[in-house]
Amino acid sequence: MAAMEPKVICVVVLVLSLALSSLAQGETETCQVEPHQRRNCGDPGITAKECKDKGCCFDNTVRGVPWCFHTAPVVDEACEF
Repeated sequence: MAAMEPKVICVVVLVLSLALSSLAQGETETCQVEPHQRRNCGDPGITAKECKDKGCCFDNTVRGVPWCFHTAPVVDEACEF
């Protein structure tokens, strides 16, 4: 059984890596909002942690637009006419 342990560990690490990358990709996709189309999700001075705790996106790289903003709406292609 000792010979299988490294294989099991490798499989667990692979599964966890895939799960985490899927979560990160999902956040990146929903936070891709054009700067001037952002809808404010927090008060001035909100921190990145406070913003993310509210379930919003945080990006302070563009001046003059909300840094804490709502995620992009998910569009269900089956419902489009």
